[in-house]
Amino acid sequence: MKLITRITQPSQRREGGKASLRHACFLIWMTVLLITVGCGSSWSQIISVDNGDAGRTVVASVGEKIEVTLQTIGPGQYGDPALSSGSVRFLGESPAGVPNPGGPRQLYRFEAVTSGRADITIPHTGGFPEGPAIPVFAITVTVQ
Repeated sequence: MKLITRITQPSQRREGGKASLRHACFLIWMTVLLITVGCGSSWSQIISVDNGDAGRTVVASVGEKIEVTLQTIGPGQYGDPALSSGSVRFLGESPAGVPNPGGPRQLYRFEAVTSGRADITIPHTGGFPEGPAIPVFAITVTVQ
């Protein structure tokens, strides 16, 4: 009988240990989650716009990121953006995704920094010499 008691007791301890470990992991996970959410983490929304959104007004909250993806078909590319106010800050420009043989895709990144309104305009340079000029891309950002 004594042998059976020794076998069942360690297994009972292991089960208790597993339950305690699960409970501890759950508590650690909940603590991390609460700290992350409670500290106002940088889980800001990203507002994405593209060529089809030209002329649109975008509403953003302070701290939100705005990504503008512009595609050029044929020669040329979009140039440096111009901002009408300090409500939005330009963070940078980079290629967007894999290269496209039809023309470059560019990603412009901005951040809403203070309440107000900012017009973002991005001119297109180059293009076909005989064809129509590609219009300037423009959006208005209202920061709340």
